[in-house]
Amino acid sequence: MLAAAGDATAQDSTGAITGVVRARDTGTPVARVGVSVVGTRLAAETDPEGRYTISGVPPGTYHVRARLLGYAAGDTTIVVQGGQPIRADFRLQPSAIELNPVVAVGYGTQRKADLTGSVGSVASKDIQTIPVARIDQAIAGLVAGVQVQTTNAQPGSVMRLRVRGGNSIQGTNDPLVVVDGVIGADLDQISPGDIESVDVLKDASATAIYGARASNGVIIVTTKRGQPGKIRFAYSGYTGMQDVTKHIDVLSADEFARLYMRNPNHDKSVTFDTLSQVPTTDWQSLVYHTAPIRNHEIRVSGATGGTSLMVSAGWFDQDGVVRASDFGRGSLRFNLDQDLGPQFRLGTRASYSRSVGNQDRVNAGYGSGGGAVTAEALRFAPTIPVYDSAGNFSGPLFPSQTMDNPVAIVNLLSDKTTTDYLIGSLFGEYDLVPGLTLRSSLSYTSRNVLEQQYASRLLRAALGSGQANIDNNDQTTWLSENTVTLHRTLGGTHDFALLGGFTAQQTRTGTNSEQGVGFTSDELGYKRLNLAETVTGSSSSSRTRLLSFLGRLNYSLAGKYLVTGTVRTDGSSKFAANNKWATFPSAAVAWRVSDEPFFRRLAPAVNELKLRLSAGRTGSEAIGAYQSLASWSVGAIYAIGNVTYRNGAHPNRNPNPNLRWETTTQYDGGLDLTLFDNRVTFTADAYHKVTSDLLYSKQVPYFSGFASYVTNIGKVQNRGLELALDTRHTVGPLELHLGGNLSANRSKVLDLGGDQEFFRAGANSSLTLIRDGAIIRVGEPLGNFYGYIWDGIFQDSASAARSGQDGARVGGDRLRDLNGDGVVDSNDRIILGNAQPRWLFGLTSFATYKSLSVSCVVRGALDFQVVNLNRMGMETPGGSTNMLRSVLDYWTPSNPTNTMTGLGIGPNSLMTSRWVEDGSFVRLQNVTVAWAVPQRFSTRLGMGQLRLYVSGQNLHTFTRYSWYDPEVSSRGTGDLELGWDDSSYPGIKTFTFGLNVDF
Repeated sequence: MLAAAGDATAQDSTGAITGVVRARDTGTPVARVGVSVVGTRLAAETDPEGRYTISGVPPGTYHVRARLLGYAAGDTTIVVQGGQPIRADFRLQPSAIELNPVVAVGYGTQRKADLTGSVGSVASKDIQTIPVARIDQAIAGLVAGVQVQTTNAQPGSVMRLRVRGGNSIQGTNDPLVVVDGVIGADLDQISPGDIESVDVLKDASATAIYGARASNGVIIVTTKRGQPGKIRFAYSGYTGMQDVTKHIDVLSADEFARLYMRNPNHDKSVTFDTLSQVPTTDWQSLVYHTAPIRNHEIRVSGATGGTSLMVSAGWFDQDGVVRASDFGRGSLRFNLDQDLGPQFRLGTRASYSRSVGNQDRVNAGYGSGGGAVTAEALRFAPTIPVYDSAGNFSGPLFPSQTMDNPVAIVNLLSDKTTTDYLIGSLFGEYDLVPGLTLRSSLSYTSRNVLEQQYASRLLRAALGSGQANIDNNDQTTWLSENTVTLHRTLGGTHDFALLGGFTAQQTRTGTNSEQGVGFTSDELGYKRLNLAETVTGSSSSSRTRLLSFLGRLNYSLAGKYLVTGTVRTDGSSKFAANNKWATFPSAAVAWRVSDEPFFRRLAPAVNELKLRLSAGRTGSEAIGAYQSLASWSVGAIYAIGNVTYRNGAHPNRNPNPNLRWETTTQYDGGLDLTLFDNRVTFTADAYHKVTSDLLYSKQVPYFSGFASYVTNIGKVQNRGLELALDTRHTVGPLELHLGGNLSANRSKVLDLGGDQEFFRAGANSSLTLIRDGAIIRVGEPLGNFYGYIWDGIFQDSASAARSGQDGARVGGDRLRDLNGDGVVDSNDRIILGNAQPRWLFGLTSFATYKSLSVSCVVRGALDFQVVNLNRMGMETPGGSTNMLRSVLDYWTPSNPTNTMTGLGIGPNSLMTSRWVEDGSFVRLQNVTVAWAVPQRFSTRLGMGQLRLYVSGQNLHTFTRYSWYDPEVSSRGTGDLELGWDDSSYPGIKTFTFGLNVDF
């Protein structure tokens, strides 16, 4: 039983500590309790009778602690006299707290109590109470400093995930994902049911071990293993229904017809038989519907005789609330660990998934033009029936309009994406001597994405010419990692852990694209591109390599003073010959103040107080292959003589021999605090990080013969604060758990390589006058909107005449002359808002009473804005497409409203504050009510455990934003495209019923 630290030898003058540990509520002995002398390596574990003995204790006064998972820690102070035993008994209070003593860090694990960096953790029990398709959906609102954003609610869409804000202005800001040690894995292809834990590494001390890819944080996912005991069979599944969170309030047919006919500029060729009983076609109800969602998983697991096995299979199936959209994913996983004697261990992790998604192209046109189905469901005239008298899909109000019947779009437009994802790894560990371990692993990742699109020639927007597109992207990665770890304890108080190693990675990427235009029949579509009148295609391939050397030192002095040092050197084939290599160091220190004798006397209610400081540098290579090299474009046709044409080539990019790594330097200070028998935990972190040598594709003058080149141009700063609080309490059979987190991040552009500002296209190509509505400016945060201040409506001709505004008229939009020069021009533009939330928060609650439990997750984002481009095309009173009902309050001399233009007067086409709305929201993310069937009943049915539950997801969002969802981002998930809402997929609320059972 004795577990004395180091090689210390007991002397005659030393004493011993003995005692018995019992449960406070029952008085029964508790086995396997860890009893330790705080500040030393002297410790022991209780036997089945609850007894323990710690020998070799020098004379002195000591703080002794007893700890076991599921119990509040017990503490006492004793005095040991030379050669004398001393007795210290403990009665531990059962606790609802489930400590997470070990977390995943880069290339290993570490006791959470010994962390010197900032790490957030989510356990499998927290993930599996929320029925979702993706892991990142489940952790939304659970980790401070982590933003999980549903920018597109369409089934199968990618989530936007950020850790401590965005660093880069053009490169990826997505965190690095590591699944079972495999770097660069995809979260969207992994079943949440297979997850054991998710650990988020946030500061440089924690992430620097991953060097070149860790600037945006690291998410480490550990999948489940077989647990000791007999083989267990488990099934989990749920089924439910989804519906749109809201319908947009548009004009009825009668209101549309009356308003259009009142428009003095209306087309006189359009008439309505009657203006009192015009039948309404509710296009939203025809396009949107209540859609089912289903998930089924089976799992076989167990461990015995040195073998641990877990095998799982799952099927997820989700229909979209917009007809013709859906997503399905099948997955298989095989995890095996095998001990080949006391020193040698082998293991493998393998998974395969195939997903098939049918998408509604909500953010892009199709064919030769046209709008998304989500836009046309709102704008298509409600006076038009679905079918005409001949049984064909009806056209728009005017033959000249290229917009399509929304039901026709659903039926005649297809966009299918098939993804095959394979990830496998094989690893071995060998203990040369106790405390010295060699580990080697080899992993392979393959991702193949095939997208097949077809727009029927019958769609008006296709201009009578069917169009098919096939795009195939294939990527394979080999990764070899080899490490050696050494752990030693010297003198009973000095604890060392050393890690060293090297890794080598190669990635090959190939793309193929084909397009066919001009089909005489829609029968075969993209299945026979050779039937098109015109067929074009292109292909590309690339290879990148990364070689790395890494090392880490963890040192602990008496368990109170902790030091971590990390260094990694990466060499990437993406950069120029002079800058292929970069080194990324970090250092961190922590002080467990609560183990100091003086602190014990001052704060007896404090179980643990640890202070942390860290600093380090990480990098990014988020550019494509060969960007530092000159490139040529092949394909331009040149005439030779009078009759011969040949493909030609011309240079399209100059070399950049100075292209180098984008690097992020980060400083972090934090504290970890537990109180009142570990019932209250509190964590706080403040950070400051600066990203330098930003990678950016910079435009160059046309006379140079080139359009742009990738270079390093400047710096971006992020500062932030993270707070997390967790409380748990038990009153008889009632267990309560309340938690919350709050984070703030402020970004700032420090330098743009000599420029003061860049403009970015936030709107789509049809809104040319607001394409400079996004701006990057030195001294300002990323994500700013830029334009004119909307000043209401011109109420009289005199004010319009003297405004200095082009196109000013009575009843039209009025823009503010900010500089007072009497002219409204580009000099009057100003920053109108920002797409980045200043505050993020999450609240969790969990209550259990006997076999009944209720859980709730609320999350929110505050102080950010969204540009609602949908309103721009739907606020013209008397327009020829359907409008919002708010246009009924249009301006007239007798109704001098200052919020809506007059009949037939459209909004100003410039970027103005009229379209910028407050996006702040508080969302009831999830509510789950579960019943664990008592075992006396489940065993009669041949089951070990049976849990039934009902759950609601995205039940309600409290917000002032007028459209579907303030988290939307129609232009993409990048930090510079964020916050533009244009024809977005509607938000979804989901209700499910499910069960978990094992045998």
